[in-house]
Amino acid sequence: MEYRFSNVILNAKTQTLDVSDKKVVLEERALNLLLYLLDTRPKVCNQQELVAYLWPDSVVSPWSLPRLVSDTRSLLQRLGVEQDIIVTVRGQGYKFNPELRVIQQSAVDETQFNIEAISAEQNTQGAHLKFWIGLTLFMCTVCIWLVINHSFEHLDDNEFKASEPLDAIGRILWVDDNPKNNKKEQKYFLKHKIGVYNTTSTQEALLLLSMYEYNVVISDMGRQGEPLAGLKLLRAMRSRGDETPFYVYTWVESESQNTVIKSAGGQGVATKKIDLYEYVLLHFHNEIM
Repeated sequence: MEYRFSNVILNAKTQTLDVSDKKVVLEERALNLLLYLLDTRPKVCNQQELVAYLWPDSVVSPWSLPRLVSDTRSLLQRLGVEQDIIVTVRGQGYKFNPELRVIQQSAVDETQFNIEAISAEQNTQGAHLKFWIGLTLFMCTVCIWLVINHSFEHLDDNEFKASEPLDAIGRILWVDDNPKNNKKEQKYFLKHKIGVYNTTSTQEALLLLSMYEYNVVISDMGRQGEPLAGLKLLRAMRSRGDETPFYVYTWVESESQNTVIKSAGGQGVATKKIDLYEYVLLHFHNEIM
């Protein structure tokens, strides 16, 4: 199913949001939130109803839903959505903006339309052959698209993994091409109710930072054959005005490395687990206390 509203195209099948030719893949709960509000419009959905739908058979903190709504609104705003999509009804819940006109079109309708358009060519001499050739090409195109789409989904699953406690007090974005090396450290933060989101590339990290809010970024220094990948990520963040606290976690202890990171706008370098814990937990002090 495809929904068109404001300057947005929301495709439920591909889980993509297209805003003025800027296309992103939505996180599953953000997608489900928008689809639920669309499908139940103009109804006001209360918090209990939405929590039961978005977190089935789970116990979540009272602010899990408000945070999801806030993250989704922030993403829509950064993408350039012209109007408010999610409306808060004080004391009641949330609803889809009733002022927006929504156009729905199913994938079945689109396919049927294309087949009928091809069939119309049968009115000319030799059109019967053209019809079957066209239909065959159309089906091949669909199959190729499905294979490519599945491949990208599989790639995303391998590159980006997330883990967040139900009662999380915040989030860390961890950038490392060997995330298995940090299992013990990540378990430590999870025990302190801090969500950990892993990605292996600078490009993916910058995309995630543009879509969601994180309390801290932890990065390795060398990555995927690039010895200064961590420094380049930090400079890219600061050049975009992103002031999220940034730490490099590496095995090599070097005072000059620490100086370079701080001069680029980072908070520091840690080579020992205990130092990393101390640095990062400072940014969650109020929540932990």
